[in-house]
Amino acid sequence: KILPKETIKTERYIESSSISSGDIIKLLIRKKKVNNIIQIGANDGKSDDFLYKSFNKDLEGILLEPMEDAYASLKKNYEQFNKVKCLNLALDIKDQEKIFFSVNPKYFEHYKKKFSDKNVKWLNILSSFHKEHLVRHGIKDKHIISKNIKCISFKTLIDRYDFQDLDLLIIDTEGYDCTLVNNFIETMDMRPLIIFEWIHGDNDEVNKLLKKLVDNNYEFFKIGRDLICFQKNF
Repeated sequence: KILPKETIKTERYIESSSISSGDIIKLLIRKKKVNNIIQIGANDGKSDDFLYKSFNKDLEGILLEPMEDAYASLKKNYEQFNKVKCLNLALDIKDQEKIFFSVNPKYFEHYKKKFSDKNVKWLNILSSFHKEHLVRHGIKDKHIISKNIKCISFKTLIDRYDFQDLDLLIIDTEGYDCTLVNNFIETMDMRPLIIFEWIHGDNDEVNKLLKKLVDNNYEFFKIGRDLICFQKNF
């Protein structure tokens, strides 16, 4: 209410036309700053994803996706990159099985009109450990299904695949992002570039995580839904 309306309009224009997360990753890959990547919540590798367009055959990567249909597409989309491992797993704070919520595919057609979109396969992107996350996005409770999925911890993942030289960690887990970033900082010694979706965390959760990042020598800036976090000597 204090700012002039034109200032607010200008701020929105600047933010909407600013550099993207994909632009930053593309530049860092080109400059050989990023060579080894872990992506949590990779979906099919292309939908709402900035990594795939920048990927090349010299990069090593581990991509995790718990949804079976999306995982099958992920493997196919990345089959040309022989240094990439695609895993049908979720990431969690410990190795376990956990209930995972998603939109029942037989109700996808129901949301074509609601979202003004003929291709609603993207609804898979909403899958989450938190049922309320789907409800907040307009999914009816009766259209949500759940299943137990296998989860792996950061430590087990890194040790099992001997992935000690990590340059970039991407996390997109629909409401579980802050928990995973926090767990990574607490349990792992490595300090890669981290990109995660901050918008689904509540204020207290996000603020506590930002303080922890600062305490661990990170700086950060926002690009749309993503927070780009990097060490001061990056």
